[in-house]
Amino acid sequence: MPTPLRIALGALSIPILLGAVRPAVSDDPIIRRTEYGVVHIGAGTFRGAGIGLGYTQAEDYGVRVILSLVRARGWMGRTFGKDSLESDFAAQRVHARVQETYHLLDPDTRAMYDGFAEGVNRFIRHHQAELPSWAQPVFHGHDVAAGDIGTANVTAARNLVVRWLRRDSVARGGAPEGGAFGFGDPITRSTPDVAAKPVLGSDADVGSNAWALAPTRTTSGRAILLRNPHLNWNAGYWEAHVTVPGKLDFYGDFRIGSAFSVVGGFNASLGWATTNNAPDLDEVYELDLDPTAPDAYRFDGASVPVRYDVSTVRYRDGDSLATATRRVAITPLGPVVHRTASKLYVVRAGPEGEYRAGAQFLAMMRARSLAEWKRALAMRARATSNLTYADRDGNILTIWMASIPRLPHASGRDSVPIPATGSADIWTRLITLDSLPQVQNPPGGYIHNENDAPHFANLRALLDTARYPDNVERGELRLRSQHALQLIANTKKFSLEEVVRRKHSYRMLLADRVKDDLLRTVKTSAPASDSTLRRAAAVLQAWDNTVAPESRGGLLFETWWRRYQPQARDTAFAVKWSWRELTTSPRGLGQPEKALQSLQWAAQEMVRKYGALDVPWGDIHRVRRGNVDVPVGGCSGALGCFRVLTYEDQLDGKRIANSGDGWVLAVEFGARAPRAYSVLAYGQSTDPASPNHADQAAMFARGEMKPVRFLAKDVLAHTVRTYRPAP
Repeated sequence: MPTPLRIALGALSIPILLGAVRPAVSDDPIIRRTEYGVVHIGAGTFRGAGIGLGYTQAEDYGVRVILSLVRARGWMGRTFGKDSLESDFAAQRVHARVQETYHLLDPDTRAMYDGFAEGVNRFIRHHQAELPSWAQPVFHGHDVAAGDIGTANVTAARNLVVRWLRRDSVARGGAPEGGAFGFGDPITRSTPDVAAKPVLGSDADVGSNAWALAPTRTTSGRAILLRNPHLNWNAGYWEAHVTVPGKLDFYGDFRIGSAFSVVGGFNASLGWATTNNAPDLDEVYELDLDPTAPDAYRFDGASVPVRYDVSTVRYRDGDSLATATRRVAITPLGPVVHRTASKLYVVRAGPEGEYRAGAQFLAMMRARSLAEWKRALAMRARATSNLTYADRDGNILTIWMASIPRLPHASGRDSVPIPATGSADIWTRLITLDSLPQVQNPPGGYIHNENDAPHFANLRALLDTARYPDNVERGELRLRSQHALQLIANTKKFSLEEVVRRKHSYRMLLADRVKDDLLRTVKTSAPASDSTLRRAAAVLQAWDNTVAPESRGGLLFETWWRRYQPQARDTAFAVKWSWRELTTSPRGLGQPEKALQSLQWAAQEMVRKYGALDVPWGDIHRVRRGNVDVPVGGCSGALGCFRVLTYEDQLDGKRIANSGDGWVLAVEFGARAPRAYSVLAYGQSTDPASPNHADQAAMFARGEMKPVRFLAKDVLAHTVRTYRPAP
């Protein structure tokens, strides 16, 4: 198989002079690649399984894997120079935590980390001549484990404090109070603009879909799970099957650069899917500085000194190495993010210092029952994500997971620091697992999550938001989720194949909610002489409200909405979403006149850009990868699409899918073995020369999926290459 060395960052940097111990032969895994390059790793030990993962990830993603470990190791500066050293300071602090905790991990987790590092080292040794000179086989399990250490978001906390101080100062008619970041040297320049960067628009829809259907809702009488993350197509989802006989047999997605990062998938007994959630994991506290003691604050009536963490890192300076030092202020309550003349601000985060995320994932992957799987969750080592679960026994479950504090006060959310003078004012424990929002085996036999708040997992088992603290996620049931409910919140029974078909629904729910109003507005308010508006209305009238590749009218409708919605803003809909109308709101047009003006503009824009009003969706929206250039259907979740795709405009006027649906898995838990389908739109390898770079792209565009090879006999029957990692 070709190796993805064309993505190397270029040859420069000094060689890294360290060696790596070669493992015993007995640790060597056997790697089988089936169709589409899917990796099946068989190993007698967990170290061997890790070697297989590290080696094959490097085969498919090359320098990207190596670079991720260089960054985790804190060697960016010594590898690429002074301009790259900033992340090394944080990496050094994370490594200190790894050194404190690595021995506390269970032996199997450590073995996977050590093996993954050795797998990458083996790849480097075997391809040294083809790699840039800075890529050296120096990595250790510590470097891999560093990626699973929980940290506080110091930058976000600092931004919160500075924004709040500015608002407070303006309200009092004064200038912002000066201060220092990190309680180190005072700021000698003007205070930086730390306002939050603009976030992606709501229609960017960075998230996922997940379903679980109980046996009562399937034609086979077996539970079904659907996993469907929506991230950029460079996110590094990668398909693999790892087996350690008698100990592990897991198939799923492994994020590139780690043995455990953000996996979802299944074993013979159970499986789960992750969807992004939005928990409030930390609180920023405002402490009183001690006026009688430098670098100290008052807490519980005592003067408590601030401690300093001094980090020194090396960076490449010509042909030699230079050093740089940073001083970071810390307290037992959390890292210092800002200070003024009289106040100290610290962030206290639930995930801070947590080191067992990999161990939790491994325990989840090995679990054989709901009880075992829940015991793994009870570690609380994963900071975020909704988890949607199904198993061979017929159980289905969704749980809103978060390392979320149990607060003794109202949440400051993302805008207000909380004054604290003693222990009673700060949080000290996490909300217990059993107290997190969750729904298990509900009436109706289904659960779903599309990144909305956890309260809507099942319409017949709605969770009361009043039961939960105010730092538990709230929010509305958005159009993408309502689309999901239209597909599964009924009494029908589905086969696995029907679940796959419904997952690829092309309907744009927004059109169902506002198109009729728009057409009525044209009929009643557009001048009879305005042929452009009349022709546009005729196209929309004939449109089937889908974004299937052959559908005509969807592009005109989307062009209109993207003009109208920013102008109408909060009044775009006549009826806003409400709990009283969970699945029928929002709807209608709140600004008919603006809607009419926007349609006039959209029609003219369509003719200008495409030469017609009724251009088929797939003529413009494409999947392009390697030699594949084919039409594709799908749109933003903000438009009510369940098959979510976002696009990048090209110079030739086409829009190329680059985010959203990419990795999809659907699995049915049979009595003897699971049966599953999957697709990875952007292929198993980033190397354009690899046969597995674009071999799933056209399949994905057609809304099709490939059979998953899980049983040993099926893996052997469809193996196209068998090998061991090079020593």
